[in-house]
Amino acid sequence: MDINIVKLKKYAAYCSVLYVEDDELIRTQTASFLGRFFPDVVLAEDGAIGLELYKSREFDVVITDINMPNMNGIEMISAIKEIYYEQPVIVTSAHNDSENLMQLINLDVSRFILKPFNNKQFLYVLYKIAEELTFAMESKKMQDKIIGLSKKSQGIIDHIDLGIVLIKNNKVTMANNAFLDIGGFDSYDTLKLEMPEIGVLFEDAKHCISADTNEELIQALKKANKADSKVRIISNGKTIEYQVNLTYIEDDDSYIISFTDVTALHNAMSIDEHTKLPLRKFVLEKIELFKQKKSSLPLIYMSIKHFSHLEKLFGKRIATEVEVEFAFSIKSLTMVKLENSFVGYFHKNAFVIMPIGAPESIKALYEELKNIKVSSVALDQHNKNAAEVLELFTNIELKVLDTSKELAQIEIEMINTFDIL
Repeated sequence: MDINIVKLKKYAAYCSVLYVEDDELIRTQTASFLGRFFPDVVLAEDGAIGLELYKSREFDVVITDINMPNMNGIEMISAIKEIYYEQPVIVTSAHNDSENLMQLINLDVSRFILKPFNNKQFLYVLYKIAEELTFAMESKKMQDKIIGLSKKSQGIIDHIDLGIVLIKNNKVTMANNAFLDIGGFDSYDTLKLEMPEIGVLFEDAKHCISADTNEELIQALKKANKADSKVRIISNGKTIEYQVNLTYIEDDDSYIISFTDVTALHNAMSIDEHTKLPLRKFVLEKIELFKQKKSSLPLIYMSIKHFSHLEKLFGKRIATEVEVEFAFSIKSLTMVKLENSFVGYFHKNAFVIMPIGAPESIKALYEELKNIKVSSVALDQHNKNAAEVLELFTNIELKVLDTSKELAQIEIEMINTFDIL
C-alpha cells in the first residue's frame, strides 16, 4: 500500500471534498486530517445539508457516513447519483450491514472505509481517487491536443503512449503504434486485413465494452458512462484493462478513440495487499464472465480452522502472516494441478477457487487441497508450543454454483457458505 505524499498533495490540490458526518468530534478530527492534503474541504452535519451543499456547487469527491438524522447517507447518495451518476463517493461506517452494502453496490459505490479510521488505509483510498481524477484531467487535455492534430500527423501520434484509432464511415482510417501493440498487430495494413472491426478484440466482461462492429463500438461508447467506458484484453494469460475515450470531430465527421492502460489502477483496487489475491469484487467479475458461458460452475471454498482464536491469541499481524502463507499454499498447489484455474480472496479467512479442468482433475485437486496444513513458523517465534495449542488445519467444501441466478443472489450464497464453513 505505497503512497507518494508529494504526488498526493499535487493531485489533491485540484480536488474539492464534501464531507458529511453527524458526529461532531469525528467530523472535526477527520476534517483536520483531510485539510492536510485537500485545500478545499466543505463540511455538513447530515445528509439533507450535504445534499443542499452539493446542489450549490461541484465536488470532486463526496465522503459520507451512513446513519445520520434528517437524511441518511444512502438517501443522500441516491439523490446525488440522480444529479451526477459518476460522482466518486466514499462511504464511512462503523457497521458491517449487508443490507446497506447491497444498496450501496446498486448505487455503484465501491469504496468503503470502516470506523474507527485506519489513517493509512483512508489515505490510500483518497490517493487513488485523487490520482484517477488527475489522470482523467490529463487525459482530457491530451484529447484536446489530439483533436488539433491533422490525420496526416501519423509520425507525431506514434510517439504518444495512448492507443489511438481514427474511425470514419465506420472504418478504421488510422491507428498509432500504441494501438497496434494493444491488438498485437505488426502494422496498420495487418490490422485492416485481420481485424477491420476492432471491437471484437475485447473480452465480454461486466463494466466493459465489446462489439461486433465499429458502428456498435461507437454507439456503445456514446451510451456508456465513464465507469463502463472500458475494454479488457487477455494477452499471454494476463488481463489488461483500458479506459476508453470517444471524441467526435465535426469538421471531418470522424471519431477519435483513445485507450489508456488502467490495469495497475484496477489491480490496486482489486488485489488484497497481503495475500496478493484478487478481492471479492474481482471474484464476482470472474463469475460474471462464466455466467455468460456456463450454466454451472464448480467452486472450492476454503478457510483456516480456529482462525478467530489464532487472531485473539497472537494478534492481527501474526494471523495475517499465517493467512498469507495459507494463500501461497493454495495458489501454488492449484496452479501446479490446474494452471488455468482462478484463486480469489473473498474476505478475511475466506478463499475461493474456480478450478478449470475435467471433473476428475477437479476432484483430485479438491482431495489434495484437503491436506493443506498451515505451518506454525510464524507462531513458533512467539510460542514454541503453538502447534500443540492450535490445530492449523482447513475447512473446505466443493459446491457447484448455479450461474443462472442473479449475481447479487450468488454473492449472498457465497457469504452464507463461508459463514457455515
